[in-house]
Amino acid sequence: MSPGLQLALLVAILLPAGKLCASLFSRVNIPPILGELVVGVLLGPGAFNLLRMHVFADGAASSALMLMAQVGGLVLMFIAGLETDIDRMKEASLPAFLVALSGVIWPFFLGAGVGHVMGLSWQTACFLGGALTATSVSISARTLMDAGKMSSPEASVILGAAVIDDVMGLFVLAFLAASSTSAKVDAFGFAPMASNWLQQKIGPAAHHPLLIQMLVITVCVMVFFWIGYGAANKFLDPLILQLRKLSANEAVPSCIFALIMMYAISAEWLGSVAGITGAYLLGYVFAGSEYKADVERSFHAIGHGLLIPLFFIAIGLSSDYRALSGHWMMLAVIFVVAVIGKLVGCGMAAMASGMDWVRSMRIGCGMISRGEVGLIVTAMGASSGIFGRSEVAVMVAVVLLTTLITPLALRATFNVKSKDDEDEELAVAAAVGSIATLTSELDRKAQAVTGDSQSGISFRTGIDDSATLLAFPKSEPLVD
Repeated sequence: MSPGLQLALLVAILLPAGKLCASLFSRVNIPPILGELVVGVLLGPGAFNLLRMHVFADGAASSALMLMAQVGGLVLMFIAGLETDIDRMKEASLPAFLVALSGVIWPFFLGAGVGHVMGLSWQTACFLGGALTATSVSISARTLMDAGKMSSPEASVILGAAVIDDVMGLFVLAFLAASSTSAKVDAFGFAPMASNWLQQKIGPAAHHPLLIQMLVITVCVMVFFWIGYGAANKFLDPLILQLRKLSANEAVPSCIFALIMMYAISAEWLGSVAGITGAYLLGYVFAGSEYKADVERSFHAIGHGLLIPLFFIAIGLSSDYRALSGHWMMLAVIFVVAVIGKLVGCGMAAMASGMDWVRSMRIGCGMISRGEVGLIVTAMGASSGIFGRSEVAVMVAVVLLTTLITPLALRATFNVKSKDDEDEELAVAAAVGSIATLTSELDRKAQAVTGDSQSGISFRTGIDDSATLLAFPKSEPLVD
């Protein structure tokens, strides 16, 4: 069977299975995203092992499926940016920074300390802590979408903190790479090239490689966000206006899709941040566009109908719990540390910024899931020999387990009412009552002017037959 037909068969199996399982989960009040993840786990190497069946043995369709899944992650983050409340996001900038900072410090030191206590060397333990610092915003974003909470204050803090967390993860990655002579990060993008050039051309820079890497990454991140946000904010609406003049079918969604891919590439090449950050940035700018509704409608169809389910199913397909044999205790301990590090660290930072304990707990739960940076650090440790097969299996399992637990925990915390929720509901009710009172008063005054049967007031209108109705210059006036 040709690779194209293999991919078609995979999609024909995975999409209906994912949607069916997601529907069943939603019927019992479980986040639908878990249905798609469970389908991937059941069809993965730990159970049914779909991708190793004879018909898919050459691996071409499997590789294509994983590429489609990565594109699905970019579309998901673009939609998350579209649904972001811009005003709330601006108000939550300081809390988001505090949450992100605390969400990096706590997991890193807890993970490194516990890893060393369990017998790992300090170098291996630090890599373990570094892999626990990252947050996978895509999981939380999908859960917030499904729950209809994307405009909540917690969503603004979670999404903002996850983007900042991604940037901070770069510095942790640079620190780990500089502290190990064997661990090297793939040199992709402007930052590694600029750092290497400075160390070769400038003498003092060669003696302080970590400092140079930190400075270059900082500059690259700032330049990317400045150019990316400024260009989109200035040219996005005029660009869509011109695209709408094209006679080709669906020209606007096609070109916007290409723009998402360009922002993802630019995020990694110029900004040294994950591609999903670039996709989210573009969606965030779109949230304030007058064409938001049209774009959102198109991408909801292509995203939730095809690419986004494949993204979550692929996460489950990559899990293999058979490699954990004999290391269940390490998995349990690291998993607890991964949960506590984000839950306590991010939750305490949210409380310090003025939120009550329920909303702080929601933010902590929303930051639990790990993502791409954690897997990158794990792969870097494995390729350099710092991580053995057992440590790699443990970290991949922790990423999967935190991905599974986040939707459940986040949905559960939103079912608990907080004091701030009650205050907001009272404020909304008061505003609605004021509007109703004002409307009633206007109706009463309108009735008094126009007259009704109770007041006995009435007005009669008529046309004077002798009045001039319409006249034009140099012409006789028109009369009835």
